[in-house]
Amino acid sequence: MLNNIFDTEEIPNYKVYEAAHQVVADFMERNRCKIDVVAAELGTTTGVLYRQLNPKDTTMPLSIDRVMAITKLTGDNRILEEVSKEFDLIVIPKRCEKAKAADINLLVDMASIENNDVFRVVKMAMADEIITPEEKEAILKEIDEAQKANAELKDRVLHIAIDDK
Repeated sequence: MLNNIFDTEEIPNYKVYEAAHQVVADFMERNRCKIDVVAAELGTTTGVLYRQLNPKDTTMPLSIDRVMAITKLTGDNRILEEVSKEFDLIVIPKRCEKAKAADINLLVDMASIENNDVFRVVKMAMADEIITPEEKEAILKEIDEAQKANAELKDRVLHIAIDDK
């Protein structure tokens, strides 16, 4: 049992459960329904679904069958993406919209601007060879923005449609 090995904060697949919670919550919000409707669609009871979505309930864990059923019902791949991250893999749909050159160009321009902002803020902070707490926060903020822009570009490039051969 996981309870005998890990503390609750150390459960290795907690992000999978978080994704499952969010996917189900988003589906319920989108369809204006409650958990009992989702459970019925999945062929289970509300109590069982609650227990399967609870990472601390190791007597009834979230199974791959339930993950697949939730993914098919919702059309949302986020749970599978989290499972893939656990194994250092990437989930790419076989068929998806092709990214246009203009989309990629815009995203690369945005990433470049954000990366240049990191460079500029670091250079300004290092002018006196001391980084103050305020400068540190500004640098970290710019790095976060650059990482988001780069991640969006990476995501778009990874999700370019792959021709079936």
